Amino acid sequence: MVIMNKLFIILGVIFLFLILTGVSLIGYFAFAGSRLDASSKAYVDKNIPIIITNWSKIDFEQQTSPEFRKKVSDDQIAQLFAMLPYKLGAFRSYEGCKGQANINVSTKGGELITASYVAYATFQHGKAEIQVKLIQEEANWKILYFYVNMKPLK
Repeated sequence: MVIMNKLFIILGVIFLFLILTGVSLIGYFAFAGSRLDASSKAYVDKNIPIIITNWSKIDFEQQTSPEFRKKVSDDQIAQLFAMLPYKLGAFRSYEGCKGQANINVSTKGGELITASYVAYATFQHGKAEIQVKLIQEEANWKILYFYVNMKPLK
């Protein structure tokens, strides 16, 4: 009977520890997540208008991550930035973005912080939804993915 009581006490302490750890992690991720949402949204709202106002290849390349540069060649970027002004026409307005940051934790890679957004803009020949995925590297956001979906004006 004494052994059974000790076992229940030990299991109770372990269970309490796991609950407190879980609550602490949820609190941390909620706090960190809201802070990351704010900083990643601010990054998109600041840099996407700079890039799309004149389709500046130089401004764009300064914001890309090393991972992006490994997957996309200079020629592909040049082709995209030559085609988009022709297809969309002159920049008219930026309507902001919607999205959020994500914290991924794994035993192999550690912590990976990304953010996914869709930014909205209007051009002379139509509207654009710009899908942007960011990655945080050394506390700085960089572009990991960039896709422009064009919608002609009706």
